[in-house]
Amino acid sequence: MQHLDVRYHEIKNSNLEYSCKNEELNRLLTLNSNNSIELSYLYNDFGKLNYRNNDIENAVINTTKALNIQKLYADSIPSIINKSYNNIALFHLFSGNEPMAIQTFNELISQPYVDKYTIHAYTKRLTDLYISRGDYYKVIHYLQEIENKIIKSEDPKHKKELYRVYLSFSRVYSKTMKAEDYKKAILYLKKVEESIVHLPKKIRQKTSMILYARYGWIYEELEEYEDAIYHYSKALEIGLNDFPTNNKDIATAYDALGYIYAKTNQYPLAYQYYQEALQYDPLKTSTYDNLGDYFLYKKEYTAALQHYQKAISYTIGQYTDVDYNSLLSYEELAQSNNKTQLVNDLKDKANAWYIFYQNTKDKLLLKKALSTIILADRGIDIIRSENVEQQSKYFWRRKGVDLYMLGTAICYELNDISRAFFFMEKSKSLSLLEDITHEEAKNEANLPENIKEREYSLKYTIHKERERLLKDTTLTRLEKESIIFEHKNKYERFINSLEERYPGYYHYKKKITISSLETCKSKIISPSTGLIQYILKENEGYGILVTTTKTHFFKIKDPKKLNREIRRINTLINTPFISKNELDTYNNLAFSLYQQLFPFYTEIDTSSIENLLIVPDFILNSFPFEALVTQPDTTKNEISYLIKNLETTYAYSVSLLEKIEQKERSPRSQVLAFAPTHFTNKLPSLLRSKSKMEALKSMWHSTILEEHSATKSNFITMAEEYNIIHLSTHANAISVDEPWIAFHDSILTLNELYFIKNQADLVFLDACKTGTGYLQSGEGMMSLSRGFFHAGAKNVISSLWSTNEKSSSKIVLDFYTFLKNGESKSSALRKAKLKYLNEHQLSEQSPHFWAPLILHGNIETSNTSNTYLFWVFYSILAVCIICLFFWRINNSKKNKKPIY
Repeated sequence: MQHLDVRYHEIKNSNLEYSCKNEELNRLLTLNSNNSIELSYLYNDFGKLNYRNNDIENAVINTTKALNIQKLYADSIPSIINKSYNNIALFHLFSGNEPMAIQTFNELISQPYVDKYTIHAYTKRLTDLYISRGDYYKVIHYLQEIENKIIKSEDPKHKKELYRVYLSFSRVYSKTMKAEDYKKAILYLKKVEESIVHLPKKIRQKTSMILYARYGWIYEELEEYEDAIYHYSKALEIGLNDFPTNNKDIATAYDALGYIYAKTNQYPLAYQYYQEALQYDPLKTSTYDNLGDYFLYKKEYTAALQHYQKAISYTIGQYTDVDYNSLLSYEELAQSNNKTQLVNDLKDKANAWYIFYQNTKDKLLLKKALSTIILADRGIDIIRSENVEQQSKYFWRRKGVDLYMLGTAICYELNDISRAFFFMEKSKSLSLLEDITHEEAKNEANLPENIKEREYSLKYTIHKERERLLKDTTLTRLEKESIIFEHKNKYERFINSLEERYPGYYHYKKKITISSLETCKSKIISPSTGLIQYILKENEGYGILVTTTKTHFFKIKDPKKLNREIRRINTLINTPFISKNELDTYNNLAFSLYQQLFPFYTEIDTSSIENLLIVPDFILNSFPFEALVTQPDTTKNEISYLIKNLETTYAYSVSLLEKIEQKERSPRSQVLAFAPTHFTNKLPSLLRSKSKMEALKSMWHSTILEEHSATKSNFITMAEEYNIIHLSTHANAISVDEPWIAFHDSILTLNELYFIKNQADLVFLDACKTGTGYLQSGEGMMSLSRGFFHAGAKNVISSLWSTNEKSSSKIVLDFYTFLKNGESKSSALRKAKLKYLNEHQLSEQSPHFWAPLILHGNIETSNTSNTYLFWVFYSILAVCIICLFFWRINNSKKNKKPIY
């Protein structure tokens, strides 16, 4: 072996050209069949030589050969093995192959031995890679895992590295745009301060600089600008005094101070600090983006666009011929390792084009803005597809809302209704659409049943482990997170293997279809049917009305007023009116909202529209449109509710509705109803449920589970077999955890619903607040109603607030009566509400009693009554056939001649 080592270094240090040297060394090491540790060291060194000569392929091959030998001695050289994994990952990373770098770093951290390479992979490499992808919550799980590993190891050397973990925690929590996470980031920074006290001075100073900069960032996000300026200034002071050659960190501090001065309208000072930043780092892209904002404020539009373009061009490594009229290609965006930054810069540039147009009215500028928005949207698609954690996907849904609102505003000026409709659709419930598409992909790709069952089992295990660990008092928080981390990693590895083994699965799950305006129009087959779609934020809002004869694109004039009035009317509607003053107050508000939400009511004749599909957004999800008022007059104590003119149905998005309608359904039975009446968890009894179920059974062929039979397990077992599912029970959407619905023995949570299949044409959630929940920007209400759509339902009736048991029972039974008589679901629900209004007076006509139940689903004629009539018809037909059969047998016996 000594001879081999000598010969290896002779060749390595010779004057041969690299290609010849590589060939000679490869031949020398290949001839040696003795898989010794020493040979692995030579292969490691050979890999480094390859890398230094930019020969990444051979660097990976030779270091992998070293690693394979080292695995034979895993017990004696675990740190060497970790080092080899680290080198292979770095070779991939520095060559731009991020996916392989991530895969190899993950192999490194899965090794049982924890050392500096492991800790660095967690706190630096994987943190950087996933943050650059925008998958912030994935990073959080990784950091929780390494924190637990370090604490469990009880190795003093490792514990000294905890400050790196805490720094990384503070970094990722500072990026999630959530106030509660900013507070967590501050707590971790305090932990960093405590843990660096005994470290060498140089490390302390360097870490302190990062600390102050991180504090500055968080206080800036919290809009506590004085504290932010103080901490950024301290970071800058340390940098200038102790690390004067650390140009990038100094530039970052100057840039951050400039940004805050701009936010506080101190623009000359901001510009000065930006120039200082560029002195230290002339290629700093964030500074160019900030300078774009500065010149936009100065109304120097060309300069603003030039600086935004520099930020974009420099990010993709293009430093010459920067033309602000140009747009990077989709391929350049897709291949970039900084997509999150590019999307932000593209949005800023699009906004600059838009503002430039507002001052010049040159529509060519609008077209440039629209092209830029379209590219940024494609960037968000890539980022979301690369993200694994659902919370990270939700983060990018929130980020996308701003982009789609800007896109809609640009389309409004261009009168590009088709593209505006696309942006509106893209801004709603995309994650739910993805989830349903992913489920269908397993069938489209013809995955074997055992593979589907394995996927389901791994996903369900994560859910059950979370439930179990919530009750476990023997484990620390970090130990619990570590268990979940391992299960999630197992699931992720399994999904990755599916994508490799079944390419069709990967293709189908990524094929998210957004409905077009043309598709929407083709589905509105009746002149009496219309659709109205909204996109809304606190300060801006638009809508599109679509009918068979017209399409009207409108802007909401005063969104702040609209949002304010929705919040106020939601307070009023929660209780019955007890005075004329309350009635008048409600009437005025509801009429004002009608004028704002239907601003075309005086311009366009909508009297022919009888059925309206509403796709609400933001806070509009919390209010039933049928309780709007179309006339301000209340002199006769009668209110002109919109329900008297229109039959309404709701949808999360047209795209989602179309996807749900495509699902094949073949339930075996008609109606399944649960009525616990009494509950083991001390919830109030629902005494009217029993009579309601008796009435339901008299109308429909039903399976009714009451009292002790109305259990959660029975629901899980039976839900998939029925066409209509009715749940008459308690529910809650204001829980500190998540929405739930009650059965006799226990509750079913929203998360659990995601694991229960159904084929129902209709799910009727006859319980309180089943249509409300946490309002997730870009997704809508995270409600039980949403959960049932995920589980497979085609239509869901749910409630927006706590229902009155008496009035609700009346409306429910009348609904089923109308449904049985052949009405569509939306018509049956409307007629049941109108019947209630006609039969009650004064305070009992308050929307509080009749308006909370709403239907999410399609607006076509229901198949439910047709299905019922279908079975009746074929039952009668079957009886007739049987009777005919026996008649013919009997007749043939009478006519049969005897044999002699």
